[in-house]
Amino acid sequence: MARLFSKQEIRGLALLLPLLAVGVWIAVSALVGGEPEPEADTQAVVAAGEGTDTLRLRPFDPNTVTYEELREMGIDKRVARGIVKYRTAGRTYAIPEDVAVVYGLSDSLYALLKPHISIGEPYRLKPYASTHLERPTTASARRSFKPAPFDPNTLTAEGFYELGCFTARQAEALVDYRERVGGFRSLLEFRDCYLIDSALYAQMEPYIVLSEVAQAASAPHTRAFRNIPFDPNTLSAEGFYELGCFTARQAQALVDYRTRQGGFRSELEWRDCYLIDSALWEQTKPYLRLSPLPKKLVELNSADSLALVALPGIGPRTAHDILLYRERLGGYYSVAQLLDLKVVTEENYRLFCEEFWCDSCKIRKIDINFAPPKELAEHPYITTPRLRKILLTRQTKGGWKGLEEFKKDDIFSSEEVERLAPYFRFDSVVIE
Repeated sequence: MARLFSKQEIRGLALLLPLLAVGVWIAVSALVGGEPEPEADTQAVVAAGEGTDTLRLRPFDPNTVTYEELREMGIDKRVARGIVKYRTAGRTYAIPEDVAVVYGLSDSLYALLKPHISIGEPYRLKPYASTHLERPTTASARRSFKPAPFDPNTLTAEGFYELGCFTARQAEALVDYRERVGGFRSLLEFRDCYLIDSALYAQMEPYIVLSEVAQAASAPHTRAFRNIPFDPNTLSAEGFYELGCFTARQAQALVDYRTRQGGFRSELEWRDCYLIDSALWEQTKPYLRLSPLPKKLVELNSADSLALVALPGIGPRTAHDILLYRERLGGYYSVAQLLDLKVVTEENYRLFCEEFWCDSCKIRKIDINFAPPKELAEHPYITTPRLRKILLTRQTKGGWKGLEEFKKDDIFSSEEVERLAPYFRFDSVVIE
């Protein structure tokens, strides 16, 4: 009987069949695949702290995760304690990189943690906002006048508010002002009200309708001035009334006005008071005796731009730079710090340096042991090389207990330490 295959063909098939079997097995394995071991992609053996822990990582927010949860993920107890302790000073993790500065956290461990760090929306770093400071605008500029006829002698506070150009508080102040002066007898009296600026009056003038009752009202100074010397900076309400030219309500209004203004510093300030008309000014001028007022200093850490531009040698640009620099510093501890600004010349500084004082309690301090890199980098007294030294030393050392340690660690010179002392605070930190 003839053979189907020769001996040579049989040997070839014997060699080929095992190869075909292996190929089929590989193809089937590729199509079917295999289920991965549970959490195999997050398991790793990392030397961290005391020993070797197996990590079982899952997404976590370093701002809310607990020590126990970190330990359950296999994170070394020293690192877990450092992550939680970072928050004890009121600090937050704004970006994943903030976790990298935690004491005891190695670069290799951070590389494994980073993909699982999820910063919550309340703590996430917001887009940088412009620090440009604009001069505050008045409420009348923020709201617009609604053109309509109105009588300022009959409007209630609600009526003034509905005009659209006054806040609720200003509306009440207008009614109070009208009662004090006995009503508006002319358009000029309404224009001269301290709550009406020239731009607003120009919009309102065509719509003002003064009631005849107010126009026919008697003059405010129906009582006669007694021609006696007086000091408007010391008189009580009863004293103003006894001058004979003010009603009891006007006398009290004068005291209130003086309190708001801080007193009358010159004859012109007395003349410009809204309760003094030209006729009364001429009568009282010869008997006016102004006592000197104590100099009122401006507190540099709470002053706004309006208070700054009111001082000699300070314009809008200088006021803007002073406020911007104050925000970057966290506050001034000395008026001499204004000389750091390019817009402040020696000549200008001499004009206003004695007008200021600094309340050091208003300085915003930096917790140097826990502050994130971004906060440190924003301070004008901390240069980039100094920032690198701070972060490196803090990561290896854990923190500082006092200012003198900065000199020992060769981070700041004695002069720099003295300059930065008002801005640093040292929350308790365990240094091992």
